[in-house]
Amino acid sequence: METPEKRRILLIDDSEITLAMEKALLEARGYDVRATSTLVEFERLLKEFGPQLILTDIHMPEAQGTDICRTLKNEYGTQDIPIVLFSSLNDVELEALAEQVGADGFLSKAHGLEALGEKVDELVESIIW
Repeated sequence: METPEKRRILLIDDSEITLAMEKALLEARGYDVRATSTLVEFERLLKEFGPQLILTDIHMPEAQGTDICRTLKNEYGTQDIPIVLFSSLNDVELEALAEQVGADGFLSKAHGLEALGEKVDELVESIIW
């Protein structure tokens, strides 16, 4: 019997600590996760890893997560990859930004990492797979 393929998630955040915690949490939930803090590595992983979901922080030194989302949603080949904005902004600000840039979801880091796992599971069940 074949084991089902793990769902691939790509994370980008400028905090290495946050990335490590997010990655560990999502891997414990059964996802195949790659994480990076640089735009160059993100672009490489996007091509090589073929993520089925992207989680991006918003405020990063190299690029804004909103710009990453807007670009990916307007590019052939990446426009259908669901993107979740995961930031320290509050829910009202995040919801407005998500709507502006075409993100598929949003979550404030203030809700904690467990909420991230629940949000990803919810997206997996409702819109992705």
